[in-house]
Amino acid sequence: MSTTTTSHDTAHDTARGTSPAGSVPTGSGRVGLARVVRAEWTKLASLRSTWFLLLLVVVLGVGLATIAGWGSSQAIDATEAGTPPPGGPPGGLGADALGASVLASTTLGTLLLGVLGALVMSGEYSTGTATATLTAVPRRWPVLLAKAVLLVLVTAPVGFVVSVAGFLLGESFLPASASLALGDPGTWPAVLATTASMVATALLGLGLATLLRSTAGAITALVALTFIGPPLLGLVPWDWVQTATEHIPSTAAGSIGLYAGDPVLSTTAAVLTLVGWAVVPLVAGLVVLQRRDV
Repeated sequence: MSTTTTSHDTAHDTARGTSPAGSVPTGSGRVGLARVVRAEWTKLASLRSTWFLLLLVVVLGVGLATIAGWGSSQAIDATEAGTPPPGGPPGGLGADALGASVLASTTLGTLLLGVLGALVMSGEYSTGTATATLTAVPRRWPVLLAKAVLLVLVTAPVGFVVSVAGFLLGESFLPASASLALGDPGTWPAVLATTASMVATALLGLGLATLLRSTAGAITALVALTFIGPPLLGLVPWDWVQTATEHIPSTAAGSIGLYAGDPVLSTTAAVLTLVGWAVVPLVAGLVVLQRRDV
């Protein structure tokens, strides 16, 4: 009786175009993108690590921005009292620089979103589900596209909330002469640029994981490319190396909206930099995914 029931359920699942587990569509290579997206969402949402990382991004991003605002207010108070902190008063850089420093406090949250992006793909290989997934979707590109789309849909709202909440809480500690509001010139572009940087880093993590098929390798490459490498390369006195270090997501985001003095990159160059960091690794990963055996 149980054998008959199992056979019937399997046949029913096959007719619907899903695996018996219901998590990955199956077929002859013509599986619709919408069904692949639904399957990928099931996998993404069912992992506790997804929600844990997103919660950690919010807590750390908003928390560090709040601490940055409080620290700036303390430094300003000390300066006004005649005891400026080492390095000079932050208020001397202008309110726009203070706002930018608050938004820059999302750096750790940005890294965590990059880790999430890496786990979205590397988890397939560490658990062995990559074989089932790519067998069910032989064309392969819908899998990577679905993961990228879902990653944007998940990380963009989180990045936006962190950027806005962190900015508002951080600026709330500052005196009126050194604080900014969301309606001030350059504020919304800076908030949106910070959000875009967080999303771009998440997609970079996805692209690296697709290339390397390793969680440790992808995270190491992510940290080296965006956080450790640029400061170290900044010590190299070659012009082309200096130019390369200016084109990282955090620098691009910092060049839009709020900045002290002239921005490192023009707005166009900054936008193209963010797009490049997001798209180029994904395209390279897709090429490797299509050509390499599982």
